[in-house]
Amino acid sequence: MTGLRKHLLGLAALGLAVAGPLPALADFPEEPINIIVGFGAGGGVDTVSRSAAAALSEVLGQPVNIRNQPGAGGALAVTALQAMPADGYNTVATTSTTLTFDPHTQDLSFDVDGFEYLAAFGVFPEALIALPDRGWTTLADTVAEAKEKGEPFSYASTTSVDTVVVASVAAKEGVTFNPIPTKGGAEAVAQTLGGHVDFAYSSGTYYAQAEAGNLQVLAVLGEERIEGFPDAPTLLDLGYDTSSMNMVLFLVQKDVPDDVKAKLAEAFAAAAKDERLLETLKTRNMGAFVPVGEDIAKLIHKQSDQFKAAIEATK
Repeated sequence: MTGLRKHLLGLAALGLAVAGPLPALADFPEEPINIIVGFGAGGGVDTVSRSAAAALSEVLGQPVNIRNQPGAGGALAVTALQAMPADGYNTVATTSTTLTFDPHTQDLSFDVDGFEYLAAFGVFPEALIALPDRGWTTLADTVAEAKEKGEPFSYASTTSVDTVVVASVAAKEGVTFNPIPTKGGAEAVAQTLGGHVDFAYSSGTYYAQAEAGNLQVLAVLGEERIEGFPDAPTLLDLGYDTSSMNMVLFLVQKDVPDDVKAKLAEAFAAAAKDERLLETLKTRNMGAFVPVGEDIAKLIHKQSDQFKAAIEATK
């Protein structure tokens, strides 16, 4: 071996000795993960997210923290996510309609194509309800009476989603259903029980009153009938080409590295089977619908297309 070669090898060995061993490649996650909840503490999205966080933490081996950032129907949290590093350490939990409906009706900085969808846990039991003494078994009876009387009916409205869905039904049937804005589900139910409106939309507050027989479920807005009310048809059952399937949706930025997205997808798939999460969904009457990965991505895009068509039909 030449002297020059010995000298170079000696320098290399010295460099390695000084620098120490090469660091191992990072194994995600190396630090706590945040779920940014687009709604306030105590609501459905927050409660489901906290149950999911407990299961996710066990799978990922890191704390999963909840940060509430309510505002603009969940859109504030989604907008904030866009400005964060796309490293998988921040995810957003919001309602699915924040992505499937709101971009069609508001000037937002995002749309349904801008994110990767990890999972959706539970379905809010959205329905149209009325007093039993109206004599209506389903929404078909409501429509029939509206046609017979030839006069507008009023309904308690709580979201821009229900106004579009109900308007699309009314447009198809040639009747008029006038929305009466309320501050939320509790007020909508109270307006119905007090006889101040003909019927109402509710995302789930009605459930206990309907179970007690004080309210009649006329139609379910989701794609499946609601547990506890097997005779209440969906809008699809009644022949309408629209539905509103509002879920607790978890998402990350589109450009999160593939290996990180795969790790998160695995964790959410495991969390979907967690008994604590399933019990939370049951307690809140949200069923056990827990699609993950490609299943939820396809459903979210399908819902977005349906809402777009419904909005166009009401113009």
